[in-house]
Amino acid sequence: MDFRILRRMAHFLAVAEEGHFGRAAARLGLSQPPLSAQIQALEAELGVKLLERTRKGARPTREGEALLPGIRRLAEDAKQVEALARELRAGRQLPMALACVTSALFDFLPPLVRALRDARPDAAIGVQEMDTADAVEALRRGEVDFALARLDRDRPPLRVLPLGEDALVAALPEGHALLGRPGEPAAPLPLSALAQEPLMLLPRSISPAYFDRQVSACRAAGFEPVAVREVSSAMAQLAFVAAGLGVALVSSGMAVLRPPGVGFRGLAGPVASVGVALVWHAERESEAARLAVQVARRVFPHSAGGAIPAA
Repeated sequence: MDFRILRRMAHFLAVAEEGHFGRAAARLGLSQPPLSAQIQALEAELGVKLLERTRKGARPTREGEALLPGIRRLAEDAKQVEALARELRAGRQLPMALACVTSALFDFLPPLVRALRDARPDAAIGVQEMDTADAVEALRRGEVDFALARLDRDRPPLRVLPLGEDALVAALPEGHALLGRPGEPAAPLPLSALAQEPLMLLPRSISPAYFDRQVSACRAAGFEPVAVREVSSAMAQLAFVAAGLGVALVSSGMAVLRPPGVGFRGLAGPVASVGVALVWHAERESEAARLAVQVARRVFPHSAGGAIPAA
């Protein structure tokens, strides 16, 4: 592979994100002429014009916009390769590739990774943030050894070890009437109270089981949820809620983040969600996957189901 093209793609990505050659050059630690030259070389290699200059800076062309998602994925993959290479240079010998959903990054990922390090100090652990659908495909393609994802049952050849129960909570903009008065204890909120609220929903394609559980809960509460906006991640849900654009149903684990501008209310019932599970490919069990399942059973005592692969 010609790694120069990856570097040039990173340069294009910086300009597209900054909207300005000068700011992108400062971010990359370059002067503008070399940056412009790298972009021109990339355009020549790809055979399309990627950027156009405007009075305010620069913006991607139609062709550049079409290529941006793929270039972002390549940039993320390159970062993962670099991170794993650093681990291997440090003398770690057991590569572990792990996919993790956003909502598991804070309460499930840290204890699992720390326990894996304790069990195998020579483990070179690479973590990629993915939604559940992408994590499932990465497992099927053999790109990761195991995943922390939101699945509720085995999907052969994928095996699922639930790590604990989870519940939905309502995320509401700061000052919303449903949050009650500051300082006063709030009783659990009936889910039906959100019937007329604009909802920020994750698309079903990201995690069908998680989405279906939310829809079923809303229907049981007497209303059909209608998304005012579909967003790509749980963090984006919270950001839009903080901006006052609507409300969201999120995993209770997201409440520990306490993002500014967002308040949380527990739901009466409570309303069960699809919890985080450790997922692995039963027909392609690596040493890393076997160790992860054994460690997860010890770290998460409420885990259930999912036979431990043979050592």
